[in-house]
This record gives sequence, structure tokens and C-alpha cells, in this order.
Amino acid sequence: MKSIAEEAARWFARIANMPPDHPDRGRFEAWLAVSPVHAAEYAAFAGVWEDFDSAARLDALAQAAAKRKAVLKQTEDSQRSARRHLLKRGLLGLFVYGGAGTLAWRGLSLWNAQPLQQLALATRTAEILKQTLPDGSTLRLNARTALSVTYFRKRREVRLDRGEAIFDVTHDPARPFIVDSGVARVTVLGTRFVVTRLEDRVRVSVGSGRVLVNAQSGDASDGLILEPGEVAEITATRPPRRVPRSAADAFAWERGTLVFDAAPLAEIAESLSRYRANPVRAHASHTRITAVVQVSDIEGFLRDLPAIAPVRVENSKHETRIVAR
Repeated sequence: MKSIAEEAARWFARIANMPPDHPDRGRFEAWLAVSPVHAAEYAAFAGVWEDFDSAARLDALAQAAAKRKAVLKQTEDSQRSARRHLLKRGLLGLFVYGGAGTLAWRGLSLWNAQPLQQLALATRTAEILKQTLPDGSTLRLNARTALSVTYFRKRREVRLDRGEAIFDVTHDPARPFIVDSGVARVTVLGTRFVVTRLEDRVRVSVGSGRVLVNAQSGDASDGLILEPGEVAEITATRPPRRVPRSAADAFAWERGTLVFDAAPLAEIAESLSRYRANPVRAHASHTRITAVVQVSDIEGFLRDLPAIAPVRVENSKHETRIVAR
């Protein structure tokens, strides 16, 4: 019969390069759950693993186990020695115990860092996608949006690479739900919110519950907690701050409507481009517009835009340009 240490070493060698959805991961989890000793042995091997290359794995681990047995034997023999030897045994025992604890901590950290499930989602021009996640949370991706979802043992993470998404998150205090949107890091304290990644900033709009918004790099004390109905914006050079906007406007595209409240033309152009084969480019940076646009009538809005703003609209083969008059 294999020893627990040998089983732990073999599991570690197999798990290292195993994909997250491999069926053996379930058997590995079951082996860990049999006894705390299994988890401790695996954690110890994971901790010392960084010191060995792949070709020397099992030999090096076997040598480490042999050395450990020798130390334990010396410790037992020293029980029959004088007080001086007893003191040495005590110090050695303390060292061995402390070292094993450190290795176990490092091993468990590596174990927790392994992804359990991963999912990549992307939408095309004018496409909207709804996705239910394994924990019951739902995502709705606006057009031209790309994100990835990774589930770990102690957290759930989404990376929003471009576009806009509505998140309706199932509450799980043991596994926080975190959205990384480039310059902003959003930690969910509640349920329903929108993260919009624009070219020059990130906007977070809360429909219900609460979220914590932090700069991706910076002091955590700059974090901002948003309540229902509140909106915050953050840039690469400015910490999150509340802005006087209606959070409900951010959810309007679910119903086929785009709402702009004193929005710069650059933002309008970026939003319209999600629904057009030819992108819209703005060249009138100081003009702001308030408008409600039906996704089904974006071309009509562009046609009528010069009547409500001091701009002209120029169409070419590859893009539409909004230019100041």
C-alpha cells in the first residue's frame, strides 16, 4: 500500500498541468476530503516543489521524506539522553514544526490559486448575450464586449477587456465576486450593477445592492462604496468619484435604448459603434448632447444629429465621422 506521502507526491505531479475541467480533479478533491492528513501532506509537497525542477520531482521528494524520517528517529533516541540533549531535541522539534507549517501555508496558497472553472465570452457587432454562471449569477454582455470569468476556491473574478456588461450576482460571502476592468477593480457587496469600459474611463452604475470601486493600482483607502442608484467614474489618473448621473440609464440597452445625458460626442460615437459595421469617430470633443436613441434607429439619429448639434456627419467607406461645424 502506498504511503500518504507517496500518494500526495503523485497527485501533485498529476495536478500541476491538468486542465481545470479534467475528471481527475474530482477524484483529487475526494482524496483531499478523506482526511486532514491528506491535505497536510499535499500542502507540504506543494510548498517544497518550487525548489525542484520537473525532472527531479519524485526523487527529490523521496529524499526529503527520508531525511524527515532520520530526523524523527534522532529525536526519539534523544529522549534517553541527558537534559542537554533534551533541549537540543526540543529546539529541533520546534524548527521542524515551524518549517512544516510554513511549507503547508505556501502549499495551500498555491492550491487556492488554482482556477476551478474558466469561461471566455465575446459578442460581435449589434449582438447581445446573456450567460448564466455555475453559481447562478447572470451576465448580460452588450455588443462588442469581451470578458473572461475565472472561479477560484475563495473568489470569483471577471476581467472586462472591452465593452459593457450587466452583472446580477448571487451572494456568496465565502467567495467575493470581483470585476477587473483595467483601471478599476469592482468588488461586489450586493447584486445588480453595470460596468462600462470606455476609451478614457470606466463607469460603474448600481441598480441594487452595493459595490466597492477601487483603482487598480493605488491606495485601497481611496475605495468608494456605491449604493443603489449611484454612479461612479474612474480614470487611469483619477481615483473613483461619484458623478451626477442616473444609474437606470446604464441598464437601458437591455430594452434596446441608449440614453445619453450631456454626453461628450466621443462617448456617443463609441456607444453607437457597438451596433454598426462601420465605426463612428467623433472630432468635436467639446460638444455634449442629451438624447435617447433607439438601437433600431441609429442611422436615423446620425442623419438628424446636425439638426440638434453644431456638427456635420460625414460617411466614408470604412467609418462615419462626426465633425464640428
